[in-house]
Amino acid sequence: MSPRRSARGRFLYLDNWATAQTRGYVDEALEASGLAIERHRTNEGRFPSDHEFCGVYVSPSFNGARDDEEWIPPLKDHLVILADAKVPILGLCFGSQVLAAALFGNSVVTTREVREMGYGPLELSRDSSGGDPLLAGLPEAFEILHWHGDEVGADHPDIEVLAANGNCANQIWRWRNGPVWGVQPHPEYGRDQAMSWFDRNAVSFVACGASADDFVPRTGSFDAGRLLIDNFIGLVTA
Repeated sequence: MSPRRSARGRFLYLDNWATAQTRGYVDEALEASGLAIERHRTNEGRFPSDHEFCGVYVSPSFNGARDDEEWIPPLKDHLVILADAKVPILGLCFGSQVLAAALFGNSVVTTREVREMGYGPLELSRDSSGGDPLLAGLPEAFEILHWHGDEVGADHPDIEVLAANGNCANQIWRWRNGPVWGVQPHPEYGRDQAMSWFDRNAVSFVACGASADDFVPRTGSFDAGRLLIDNFIGLVTA
């Protein structure tokens, strides 16, 4: 029997996409990190057999956190166990929403009247973001790719809002009781990757009112997104 791998260096990747998507910077950074990546396709009912990990990534999805899908309740159950064990967790877009629904209940996730899409601003909260390790070195305001029809509320007592904009009062949040972060936008995609993502899903994006122009950054926005992801991986490899 092979020796049991310790939590140190063992990283859990919860892949929530139903179909293969464009590789983003999360994939590149994890591969370069030296971590032992354990990847599970959650929508196929694949979950870890234990919870001894140094960190967890909860990917986006075209599903919603409140959808009636067989794989979503067990995903939430695993996230609660991992969060209670104080394993660092980063959720992006759907990953942020399903984390919030798991920890605080489905009512904390609501559907927006208008989908937020395309590159747009993000502003860090001066009161909450200072000293947060996920946001270390990030500018107070930067442009980032948005694509979401649901969002996590900003007023739950166990949620600390770290970033927002004029369209959404909770763009980045942290759980007050442990190292759990939710990021609503998509820091994992830079210009070329964002366009590839649009091309791969053009029918769905156009049906929601988006165009290719929405996926073209107006500024050098990707550096901030890369830094956020690097900061998280730095946390779990320290």
